[in-house]
Amino acid sequence: MPEPVSATIIGAIALFGYIAVAIVAITVEIITKWFRARGQIKASNTNAIAFSLAERIANRDYAKVEGVFGPTTRAASTRIVQGFFDTGTGRVLDARALASRQQPSPDVVRNHAAGRGLVVYT
Repeated sequence: MPEPVSATIIGAIALFGYIAVAIVAITVEIITKWFRARGQIKASNTNAIAFSLAERIANRDYAKVEGVFGPTTRAASTRIVQGFFDTGTGRVLDARALASRQQPSPDVVRNHAAGRGLVVYT
């Protein structure tokens, strides 16, 4: 059973709708670069948290995220949704999906394993 924060974010992602999928080798640098490029979201909203939620990391399943990953990414060994979540409204403010058949960086594996699939960035 997902943790309450994970479950809330999963529900919000379902309401967010379509998220473009990028096929890349997933590293901490790629994740943090995307967050930095959207720093104004967190700067303008004190309720916004930056997160990454793993559906699967290196073939280990964490959470089922409906409606984000389709047939073209089904074989991907790593699937992550990255975004900004407003804790006040329960809405996803911006998000993207990352999927890769390549091995993710060890930091990505370790961080998501420690958070049982969810990482909140401060």
